[in-house]
Amino acid sequence: MRRFLILLLVIFGFSFGEMKAPEFSLKDEDGKVVKLSDLKDSVVLLNFWATTCHSCRKELPELEKLYQQYKDKVKFYAIVIDTEDPQKIKKAKKEIGFSFPVLIGNYQVMEKYRIIGTPITYILGKDNTIGKIFIGPQPIEKIKEAIDKQLQKQGA
Repeated sequence: MRRFLILLLVIFGFSFGEMKAPEFSLKDEDGKVVKLSDLKDSVVLLNFWATTCHSCRKELPELEKLYQQYKDKVKFYAIVIDTEDPQKIKKAKKEIGFSFPVLIGNYQVMEKYRIIGTPITYILGKDNTIGKIFIGPQPIEKIKEAIDKQLQKQGA
């Protein structure tokens, strides 16, 4: 029943209040390990994407604009779910046109974050609580609004 309620909340984009984001430990495209717990005290944007996803290829350059605007206040990570090949990831980043770090996803993180397709974007507060989840491509203004809300809420 709890999973069903969470799914409904995710589908309709409700705010999650104090629900903690699931912990993860993932390698980035350069082999460095990034843990969610290490990102505490920062607002975090996690964008789950695939190299073959056309919507992702349109959304990521828009997220790059937000990254350039907020990179001193918000940690941005694109979590790729369809390849572990660092060269393929770097090639895709160049083709698509974004520069923020990529983490290499796995089945466990996909399951924890309920990834049912791409793109899916999570906005997390400084205490790693889920502020907002966006399923599918979104107007950049909506994502900016969710980031601003977390920054304001967190006193950043």
